[in-house]
Amino acid sequence: MVELKPRQKAILACVVERYVRFAEPVGSAMVSLDPLLGAQFGSLSGATVRNELAELEQLGFLTQPHTSAGRVPTDAGYRFYVREMLAPREVSAGEHAQLERVAPPAASVEDALKEAVQVLARLTGYPALASLPSATSDNVQWLQLNPVALRRLVLVLVTSQGRIEHRLFDVGDEVATSRLETVVRFLNETLGGHPLSQVRTLDFSTVSAGLHDETTLKLAARAWEMVRDSVADIADEKIVVQGLITLLDEPEFSHIGSARAAMRLLEDEVALGDLLRHARMNQHKGSAGSVSIGGELVAPDHPSAKTFSFVGISYGAGDEVFGALGVLGPARMRYGDALTLVPALAARLQLTLESF
Repeated sequence: MVELKPRQKAILACVVERYVRFAEPVGSAMVSLDPLLGAQFGSLSGATVRNELAELEQLGFLTQPHTSAGRVPTDAGYRFYVREMLAPREVSAGEHAQLERVAPPAASVEDALKEAVQVLARLTGYPALASLPSATSDNVQWLQLNPVALRRLVLVLVTSQGRIEHRLFDVGDEVATSRLETVVRFLNETLGGHPLSQVRTLDFSTVSAGLHDETTLKLAARAWEMVRDSVADIADEKIVVQGLITLLDEPEFSHIGSARAAMRLLEDEVALGDLLRHARMNQHKGSAGSVSIGGELVAPDHPSAKTFSFVGISYGAGDEVFGALGVLGPARMRYGDALTLVPALAARLQLTLESF
């Protein structure tokens, strides 16, 4: 890691923070007049600032769009600023009030996540995304069969992580309540608590020996088929995204070409899943999350990814990690906001998930 002198650090922070705020190259005169720099180092001449800016450029932390322009941060400059200089701020009272919306009760993990990332997008002003828990670690919690018409039933499957699946299917004749109860009891005793991955491969003929009545056996086999179809349709990975439109407020995406490229990335669940997994694996225990800037983003099929940054963190309940969530914005991201609000949102979401 390159070592910078205190004055160089302060000047780099000044350039980063002004560029994040105004999206315009920062000149030496603007840096010289910065009140925080003046309070810390006294009056700085234009020549002194220009020399420091030139050295920061040589070190790869700043760049100059053209000779007469001021400087803008490079990816390396943002990384140094975030990892060596930036501390998360306190959550404001207004932000706390919005975070309170991510609270019990919620019908499912997916519903809770949708609400959570919607709040996160609103608070940060950036698209927010989260991965649903992997279906491979989910179990059947309970099953129910209910009549919805004379010869039609609905199967309801609920998993331990709050997924809810429905299947409508026809039966040949009206089903007696006692027979329906027998089949529901059989399904729950046979499948309740089993991993979804096991349900996908379990053979009905090996568990149905206790069903001697032919009509009951036929109904159970039909319901079993619906359970298998429901489990097969539960994706191993699903990404929830909210706040896509917020990107259009950023000057980096004001042109139709850059906006279209950004939308392609945000609609690619494979790329977003890789991004969330990368954030989860690279998060240090007890940290405020993982930050990926520019070329660090894992999205080889999307050249536009190098213009983004992602702040992500894992989420879960108790000691169990369910997935990851975070915000995706331009490299000129308000990192202080993101590094405060993403962990705060994950902590609030945990309360909801632990209520299931």
